[in-house]
Amino acid sequence: MSVTTLVLAGCGSLDELAYDPPTTPTQWCLDRPCVELGGTVLNEPLGTALVALLTVLWLAAGAGFLVSRRRQRSRTWLGIALLLAGLGAGQAGISYQAFAYELKCAGWQTCRLTTGWEVGYSLTQAASVAAMLVAVAFACTVGRTRRGIITFAAVDVAVYAGVVALGVALPSATLLSFTVLMAFAVPGIVLVLVVASRRFRATRDPMDRSLVMAAWLLVAVQLAYFASWLSGATQLLWDGGAGIYVSENEVLHVGMILWLGYVLIRLGPRLRDREDVPAGAGTAGG
Repeated sequence: MSVTTLVLAGCGSLDELAYDPPTTPTQWCLDRPCVELGGTVLNEPLGTALVALLTVLWLAAGAGFLVSRRRQRSRTWLGIALLLAGLGAGQAGISYQAFAYELKCAGWQTCRLTTGWEVGYSLTQAASVAAMLVAVAFACTVGRTRRGIITFAAVDVAVYAGVVALGVALPSATLLSFTVLMAFAVPGIVLVLVVASRRFRATRDPMDRSLVMAAWLLVAVQLAYFASWLSGATQLLWDGGAGIYVSENEVLHVGMILWLGYVLIRLGPRLRDREDVPAGAGTAGG
């Protein structure tokens, strides 16, 4: 049974959560593109295409790292992280873009706030960040530092899963929000940046430089997403249906495609485990 199936099985209570202010199905399709195809209303064609492309690229990249892992645990865990991100992107594309109207609005007087697909997305994204952190732990650290980072990653994702379970059971829009997901994901991203930067200052190794750049690019993509969201540019460009629809999600998807390209081209050929240094041989630390 898949993670999504498990999530969907327990998400009936999510129907109690509605948009605030209340949004009717008609209003939903005034605020974003809706295209009827064979009796099914599809949303946001551009966003759907981008997230579909990103899903395929993420899954292919993850599989590529696993195939080329060469007994390197850092490559194995980065492959897992990318596969999880791809699964999350697929779930997000179903509920946030392509079938948002059908899942949230069809048959309701007012549209629902979220769905089990979105809960599944949040869980897989949190697990993806944790797996990425484990990959960096194997690439940049040894000994107690490595064990500490891996323990932090495991605890972080486990606690977040508990928060999500509580959010579904209550249900609570706050606990299931993207803001709470970021509150658990950001410390992992920051830790990746700190660990990789510390290692690069000690080694000047091209792999460590690539890890630092990948971390900074990931931060930049997230900042661009939030800047687009806060700007309100989506509705200005959409102009009630008279303009074009470009949301903060498209900014995120394009940014993540560029980030993934950097990971594959610059980091992919270099990523390897850091090996323990024999006693007395000296170490750069960390």
